[in-house]
Amino acid sequence: MNSITVYFIQIATTFVICLAAVIYLRRSLRRVLVDLCATEERAQFWMSFASIVLIGFPLVFGLGFNPEATLADKVFFEAANQVKANLFGFLVVLIGVGSIISFFALIAPRPAVAKKEGA
Repeated sequence: MNSITVYFIQIATTFVICLAAVIYLRRSLRRVLVDLCATEERAQFWMSFASIVLIGFPLVFGLGFNPEATLADKVFFEAANQVKANLFGFLVVLIGVGSIISFFALIAPRPAVAKKEGA
């Protein structure tokens, strides 16, 4: 296996894992964003933004990977370490997005709860 193949495999692996995580989070994140943004259009913008960041940021890490063209075992473990670094980048961004959403969820105005008559 040559270095170029390893390079593309680690980028593809990173992309697939990040895409799967975004698809998994999409429904829950969308509900939270609609609640926070109050409109479907705003929520869609932030959903698109979060998806791009959650996939794009780790891929930027992956594009910086340059495996040495030596033994196949060494190249494999270099690629595995790079995928690890890419996924770390994904988790950093995920925690950042979660922190921002949590912050706004805490300060977002809540609708007044109607009190029952006779209570």
